[in-house]
Amino acid sequence: MTQKTEFLVIGGGTMGTATGWALARRGRRVTVLEQFDHVHTFGSHSGNTRIYRHAYAEGALYVPWALKASSLWREIQARTGTTLMIETGCLDISEPGLGRATTARASAAAFDLPVEELTGAELNARWPAWNIPDDWEITLDPDAGFLLVEPALRALASEMTAAGGILRTNEPVTSWSASENGIRVVTGQDTYEADHLVIAAGAWNGKILRDLDIPLEVRRKPVMWFQTAHAANFLPEAFPVFVYQDRTGEYYGLPIYGDDPLKVGGSVKIGIHTGGQAIDPDTLDREFHESDIEPDFRAFLTERMRGIEPVVTQSSMCMYTMTPDQDFIIDRHPDHANVAIAAGFSGHGFKFTPQVGEHLADLVTDSTVKPVPAFSLNRFG
Repeated sequence: MTQKTEFLVIGGGTMGTATGWALARRGRRVTVLEQFDHVHTFGSHSGNTRIYRHAYAEGALYVPWALKASSLWREIQARTGTTLMIETGCLDISEPGLGRATTARASAAAFDLPVEELTGAELNARWPAWNIPDDWEITLDPDAGFLLVEPALRALASEMTAAGGILRTNEPVTSWSASENGIRVVTGQDTYEADHLVIAAGAWNGKILRDLDIPLEVRRKPVMWFQTAHAANFLPEAFPVFVYQDRTGEYYGLPIYGDDPLKVGGSVKIGIHTGGQAIDPDTLDREFHESDIEPDFRAFLTERMRGIEPVVTQSSMCMYTMTPDQDFIIDRHPDHANVAIAAGFSGHGFKFTPQVGEHLADLVTDSTVKPVPAFSLNRFG
């Protein structure tokens, strides 16, 4: 029997859940199709915590979206009574001449956001986990922090289903088609028809949208928790989240938090943002290997930080789906005006989740809404 609805969403991960949430709360009939369980470790939202920040080194164009997303997260947090956000501040740290800290500061200045410029000596004195040379560039975004992934996704799904949205899990899509008459999606269990479709399949977008030949590269990204010698220096009140840049790459970190099963005996989450092995999401090597602690990363842990022992207590495996310019793809399908696409979040998308969902809902409910030019498909020619 064919199931009929107004809106279908392929992918019930981060952005697909948010799209279903936004549509259902507008009173629209929506069904979200997810190939795994709703919250799982097979895609791009494993790792339990994600940084949110507003002084955005990746470009000032993201600042309004970051601010709006944080506002939406706070509203969801208040409505559901669930802790989703932990404010710690965020440090952007960069070796002289590389500029991450200065571009973060410039993004903040464009929107009159409060930030603080620090020297290495000031950083080290205030947060003893650090050992940064005095001539390095440092920006503190005091209103930043981290999101709790699983509670955030479950809160979105709960609000979606309470508003009448349907979430179908363990139902992989086998085919989809679109015409001016509507959408047809076939899964292993059922057939669905709808007026509009959103494709938000994460690392699998390249396969579902293979006919568009979008330049997406999926990368294997180990997420690691490290043993600490002085756990008190790495608690949220003593250790802001950070993004660090030197000539070997970019690294990020978040404090010890809660009773998470991936956190053992005071372990702190620190990972490598740049690089990564290109992979097929269906054949991803999910095992952690000692070689995942690259030599430059090991040097960062031992030379630029104090109290980190380069011993991995736990790990999980994530995937980044990269675009060539590391900006997102959020656009209508070039051949089907009733299909929208969300792809290529390039390792920095989670913080924007509810705002992405709202924008995708706009794109499929209002033909006058224009995609953000920086996120358009046609920028790749």
